[in-house]
Amino acid sequence: MEVDYSVFGVLNFEQLEKFSKRFSINPKDIRANFDGWRKLVLYSEDRVFIFPRDPRGVEWLETEISAYEFLNKYSDLPIPKLKERISDSEISYYEFAEVSRLKGVPYSKLEDNISEQNVTELQVNLANLFSLWHNISIQEIPSKIAKRQIFDPSLYEFEIKLLDSTSTVEAFDYVYQKIIDYSKQHYIQHSILLEESTRKNWEKIILEIVSLNSILLHGDIHEDQILVKSEENMKITGILDWETVWIGNPIWEFNFFEWGFGIWKWWENFSDIRRVIWKEYLEKRNLKLATLEGLNLIYTIFEFLRVLKSNTSLQKLIGKDKEESARKCVERLVKITEKIKDENEG
Repeated sequence: MEVDYSVFGVLNFEQLEKFSKRFSINPKDIRANFDGWRKLVLYSEDRVFIFPRDPRGVEWLETEISAYEFLNKYSDLPIPKLKERISDSEISYYEFAEVSRLKGVPYSKLEDNISEQNVTELQVNLANLFSLWHNISIQEIPSKIAKRQIFDPSLYEFEIKLLDSTSTVEAFDYVYQKIIDYSKQHYIQHSILLEESTRKNWEKIILEIVSLNSILLHGDIHEDQILVKSEENMKITGILDWETVWIGNPIWEFNFFEWGFGIWKWWENFSDIRRVIWKEYLEKRNLKLATLEGLNLIYTIFEFLRVLKSNTSLQKLIGKDKEESARKCVERLVKITEKIKDENEG
């Protein structure tokens, strides 16, 4: 049997024969993908078959299947269509799923060569898509999805505390003092950070974001999950891998910490990009916030804290080392604060 030998990383010879016969696929037309942390994938020209990587992946696949079963009724969402859930012990020890294969180019394959305009266009397109599933009433969401939490809380301990209304003020007090102490210790002369109005404005903006209603989240958006039309056209043709779906604050969906290194070469442009996508997103969801600096403020705070942690990749993605990166974050916070102050005085 002529076959791509990588396929045997998912099915053995006998299983592959039965698989090919059941789904009427020529074995030579099947390819394998092992990129998923919790699943293995076989695919052909128009179909994709998703298998748990091991017993730990069973629950994650069940969530992804449930997400497709629920979301496929929304025809405007560019996501895979669930064709079948399959339980066949002669092919796999675990239940697996067949979904449609979406057309498009993985954004990760284009990322190294695109322009700032491309990046901004992609992020605006993402913001538009976010609004589609964020506008779904959480009362409609199946309990199997609704009861899920963020997939790795240990990675986001501070973010969870800040975005939880019961601990927001405590978390904010901690980080604000951390920023002030760092500025003093490293002789960063930015008196605006010490002004009482700055503290009040920051807290007001963060509390406003925290008060946004919880919505359905994909939960793991990054360059490998996004299909686009072409290098010249950032129209999104697919959003993949819904195994991390959960309900939470919209701020989580704009998180670049799940992305690879490529997006971070644009860190100097993040403020402008975030301002544009936040404006688009708020308009699409008919939401009003006091300022478009909300994303810039909250994510720069997150970035500052991550830079201070030892051995984080951000220490050399934002600047040449930890100290330069932390300083850049503080300097950005100053610019954000000045813009907020100008808006308030205007």
